[in-house]
Amino acid sequence: MFLIMLIIILAVGFVVQYLFGFVQIKHFTKHYTELRENGRVAIGRRPAVIRSGTLVLFQLNNKNEIEEARYMQGVTVFSRFKQLTGLEGKKMNKLQEEDFANYNKLLRRAIVDAKHTFNVVQAGGEIERIPSPMMKAMKRVNNMFTKKGVKKHGVHS
Repeated sequence: MFLIMLIIILAVGFVVQYLFGFVQIKHFTKHYTELRENGRVAIGRRPAVIRSGTLVLFQLNNKNEIEEARYMQGVTVFSRFKQLTGLEGKKMNKLQEEDFANYNKLLRRAIVDAKHTFNVVQAGGEIERIPSPMMKAMKRVNNMFTKKGVKKHGVHS
């Protein structure tokens, strides 16, 4: 009986998490579309599990100047986009650390990622995928079992 209740609770939790995630993606799409209607959009991200994940959106004009900036930062799916002020009029490819030194560390990292992404796309390159926190954890576990010195089939490598 306990096992059945545990399975039901886990299933309900999974469905609720999925629905909230869907709502958050819909919220992101709304803000991205609003900015995209007025120009190009540079996106920076700093995913995290325990700490706040951060996402920034920069609307750029044809001179690569930031016209509007928004950010979403938080641990839960209830995080919402907020206006990011202080970078309007600055060229995306010429942003310096001093331009955003007054923001928190995670937001600064997301801005640096947006600048990097912008520069790679401008040069015609492709953006590397940032593995999700879950994929990073799975990779660590996998590496624990495949490192040198670990027994494979009863023999040390």
